[in-house]
Amino acid sequence: MDTKTLCLAVLSMGDASGYEIRKRVEEVFSRFMDVAPSGIYAALKILDQEGLVTAKVVHQENKPNKTVYSLLEPGREALVAALAGLEGRHRIRSELVAMLMFSDMIPPRKMREVLARRVLDLEEVRAEMEDHDVRSPGQRFLVGLGRTLVDAELAYLRGHLPGFLAQLDRGRDPEKEPADAFIGQNESSGALP
Repeated sequence: MDTKTLCLAVLSMGDASGYEIRKRVEEVFSRFMDVAPSGIYAALKILDQEGLVTAKVVHQENKPNKTVYSLLEPGREALVAALAGLEGRHRIRSELVAMLMFSDMIPPRKMREVLARRVLDLEEVRAEMEDHDVRSPGQRFLVGLGRTLVDAELAYLRGHLPGFLAQLDRGRDPEKEPADAFIGQNESSGALP
């Protein structure tokens, strides 16, 4: 999805300033798509020139004025056409996948840190989904799918990490890195067993 279509999609959920659109993109959409938030303001300008959105300057007391964008009917039609033109491909772009694939080349300490961070990230995502305001059947379905995927990954990590970490430790060089160097650092968070 290009930046213009992404802006239209965010505006379909309600009027927003460029800053608010950027924030939503960073907090929500960047989790599952490659997004360049820096291009949002340029995209909004083009969308305004094309008559797909309207921009209104809102005066604020003791703050700089802000521009609030609203989706127009031609913008909604352009969004519908863009969404209908998507193929629905689901790609995974993950540094974690690459690291796991070649974990025998990475120091165990680094893998422990990465996996501990992944558990914490998943717990954060799960908590955010609890507070997610779902409006449409598609959004409810998506949040349910997201919860299922996050819960499954957390369960797998918690159930299989001890064995995986033990395998990594067996292949380590004891002179370079003690086996228990990282164990215990994240015990308070419950991130790794």
